[in-house]
Amino acid sequence: MMIAIGIFVANLVNCGTNSIKGGWGWKVSIGIAAIPAAIISIGSFLLPDTPMTMIKLGKFDDAKQLLQRLHGTNDGVNILFRDLLAANEASKSAKGSEKQIMSQTQNRPYRVMAIALPLF
Repeated sequence: MMIAIGIFVANLVNCGTNSIKGGWGWKVSIGIAAIPAAIISIGSFLLPDTPMTMIKLGKFDDAKQLLQRLHGTNDGVNILFRDLLAANEASKSAKGSEKQIMSQTQNRPYRVMAIALPLF
């Protein structure tokens, strides 16, 4: 939905800048397109880490505090934290599974569509 809205807004901007005289309407169009790109880029640096990322980095206390802050209460935080630790250990032991999944022929149509749809 957001991609479709983005395409629609880009078309509206292009139609609006098309009428600018002097041949610099395309420059204005690219400049306007740079605004959301800058917002997304700056926002990506300001986002905090997720509890799972903190666990993978070895910051267990920070991850638990973040879970408590996100959860709002201490109820169930220890269970959730233990689940995240177990998931982290399981992901460490599953090395090579991506290559195995990618080499299976039954997944080939999904891989083709995952690449072809955004490309075309």
